[in-house]
Amino acid sequence: MLSVGCGCVLAALMPTSAVAPALASAPRLVRVGAAPQAPAGSRALGIVTPGTRLHITVALEPRDPAALQSYASAVATPGSSAYHRYLTPAEFAQRFGASSAAISAVRDSLLAHGLTPGVASANGLSIPVTATASSLEQGLSTTLERLALPGRRIAIVNRVAPSLDAAVAPLVQDVIGLDTLASPQPLLVRRGALARPALAHAGAHVATGGPQPCSAASAAAPGQSAYTADQIASAYGFSGLYGAGDEGQGQTIALYELEPDDPADIAAFQQCYGTHASISYVPVDGGAGSGAGSGEAALDIEAVIGLAPKASILVYQAPNSDSNGPGAGPYDNFSAIISQDRAQVISASWGQCESLEGAADARAEETLFEEAAAQGQTIVSASGDDGSEDCFTGSPLAGTGLAVDDPSSQPFVTGVGGTSLSSLGPRPTETTWNNGDSFVGATLGTSPGAGGGGISSLWPMPAYQSNAPATLRLPLGSGGCGAGRCREVPDVSADADPDTGYEIYWNGTGSVSGQPTGWQGIGGTSAAAPMWAAVIAVANSSQACHGSALGFVNPGLYAAAATAYAADFNDVTTGNNDFTGTNGNQYPAGPGYDLATGLGSPNASSLAPTLCAQTLRIANPGDQSSTVHARVTLRLDSLGVAGGSPTYSARGLPSGLSINASTGEISGKPRSIGTSSVLVSASGSYGAVASTSFRWSIGGAPTLSRASLTGVGQRRPQLRFTLNRGRGAPDLEAVAIALPRGLRFASRIRDVTLTEAGGARLRFTARIARGVLTLTASAPASRLTVAVRYAALTTSSGLAAAVADRRSGRLTVTATVADALGHATRLRASVKPSGAR
Repeated sequence: MLSVGCGCVLAALMPTSAVAPALASAPRLVRVGAAPQAPAGSRALGIVTPGTRLHITVALEPRDPAALQSYASAVATPGSSAYHRYLTPAEFAQRFGASSAAISAVRDSLLAHGLTPGVASANGLSIPVTATASSLEQGLSTTLERLALPGRRIAIVNRVAPSLDAAVAPLVQDVIGLDTLASPQPLLVRRGALARPALAHAGAHVATGGPQPCSAASAAAPGQSAYTADQIASAYGFSGLYGAGDEGQGQTIALYELEPDDPADIAAFQQCYGTHASISYVPVDGGAGSGAGSGEAALDIEAVIGLAPKASILVYQAPNSDSNGPGAGPYDNFSAIISQDRAQVISASWGQCESLEGAADARAEETLFEEAAAQGQTIVSASGDDGSEDCFTGSPLAGTGLAVDDPSSQPFVTGVGGTSLSSLGPRPTETTWNNGDSFVGATLGTSPGAGGGGISSLWPMPAYQSNAPATLRLPLGSGGCGAGRCREVPDVSADADPDTGYEIYWNGTGSVSGQPTGWQGIGGTSAAAPMWAAVIAVANSSQACHGSALGFVNPGLYAAAATAYAADFNDVTTGNNDFTGTNGNQYPAGPGYDLATGLGSPNASSLAPTLCAQTLRIANPGDQSSTVHARVTLRLDSLGVAGGSPTYSARGLPSGLSINASTGEISGKPRSIGTSSVLVSASGSYGAVASTSFRWSIGGAPTLSRASLTGVGQRRPQLRFTLNRGRGAPDLEAVAIALPRGLRFASRIRDVTLTEAGGARLRFTARIARGVLTLTASAPASRLTVAVRYAALTTSSGLAAAVADRRSGRLTVTATVADALGHATRLRASVKPSGAR
């Protein structure tokens, strides 16, 4: 990793006599990051035209980088107390984005050096700057030069790292967009003219319960040796999810694109499959222009539609960094997708080898991906199409060393490798995608390419890999990342071979000359990535996940493989990804994890419930209110449980209450009045932990007083009593009155009154059922006085005679009182019948 470079003091080019006064007044400058390293064999072509306008981005350090990395890991790790406690973008900016003081300081410094910064990003992690080449050279004390690269590509490069005032340099991670050496490439591969024979089963309909192709797509597939969407869905186990009604509904998938697409192509695909997916375009930095593009964007969009037809799609389009001018479009595109937080799943099919990306740019990206994890967003990225030699340029002598692709190698990204899918199954037959070395393949007209994979040179191995069980066979090797054990990719894989490719519709108008039109087969790991994006989106929408997004899935994927590998994954055990044949087939596939295909491809109908089981949640019951010494029963429900019931525990329960560890039922009789803050936790399968908190108020019991029964001897009985709410308890709302033997209610209940504490009569409703009179007040009150006159009561002659002869004993009147929250308390009053009126 690399953030701020050495503190080199720079003096402007001026006469020696002027240097000392200038240094005395000018702020000290510090180089930020490092100058990019041009490939061997590059040739200088001269300066960049001074008036060329460039767009760069100043990436800011997060407020607490270590805390951000820790939280991003914890929120995605089953068993963590922070698991799935996702942040909103506003919460992220407040907690981890650069402070307003830091943003102001950097802006002021840029202004002081003649640059005009734009508005800082919503996440507080970047500041845009648009300026001419000459302004940037002066303001950042650097030089911009045009280079001819091996392979005849023209690039712009800054020969020295940019400089900032020493006071603000520690606040900046990187200045992005000064060079075009780092220019992400679309990771799609077309079938060669002399490719392997067509698949015999391509184009055959498969009843999956999901989208079905029209006859035109099915008819074209065999000649293209490509699979239709229903066949891909069948191979990777979507049918069970479709059968349960899970098709990505309620989910949004963001597609990262650095090129345009033709909406007419997408419309033709949707018409064929009978889908109506919502597609919206979000331009970033002015967008990516117009036209049909290379087919990458169309592939991404159509792959998602065909597998998650009810998900909404946001296509983020930004300009790539090219020979016409550097730019921060690739970074800004990720920044927009993540800081807007409109999508639960993000798919990226553009990449470049780590050495071209550079450590500083990669570190700035990592901060964005940590934000995505903290917000609950899943990012899947294609691992590259040059096998274990990701920097390969196509020349027999250039870039054949071991290397991996960015951003798939990022620790907070799910890297997706490639397989060759020769049989749909059920349970497909796959081998590692490797069509031999590309310069020979291109000459012979076969389909070149191999699934990317290997060991990172930038990132140490994350815990989800280093803690994986031995049964998964992670090699745990070193790739020069400086930490001994390094990040390994890919994490997972799927079909990417253009000879067993995906049938899409592209270039329908023929606007891209020299390229196929309409239905055609296409491959590359750029097809495998959106396939996995669809798996996650459909899982998110499933009933098993209960609306909780899976978020960063790598910890969950490795946990699933540790417990249910055979059920959840298709293990790819044959082939290797030594694309150029120059590395001794170093990364062969084998049982469990390998550097050719990762954990393998998905069996989605089994994998989705396993991943969702890690999203254990407890349904919050809301704040509770009970009465002291009254029996309490509250059952807490857990959601997203698989593989057995969770174990419950609780802190802060009111005295007298306890929780059943097996059932989650809280019961008992509260012993004291007061309010408690309760935290209930549950530990489920696969290490999942969930918790919920609420307040529990215990109020005093209501009381019954001043009970009297008069006028019985004269056969004109009157009953009267007063009810008072308990201390700290809700107001009273209803009372049900049961009379002692010898008394009963008459039908004239209009002779009943209900009075509140201030003496005013209350309106109420009344009913008699099975000898019990129930009065419900129109408004709760702290005190209720009940008066039942003789017209509403009758007595038996025996009771009246006994009262007259003064031979009757005490009688018990029962009143069951309910408060405004529905808590009922049975109260009894002993009364001595009296003959006096």
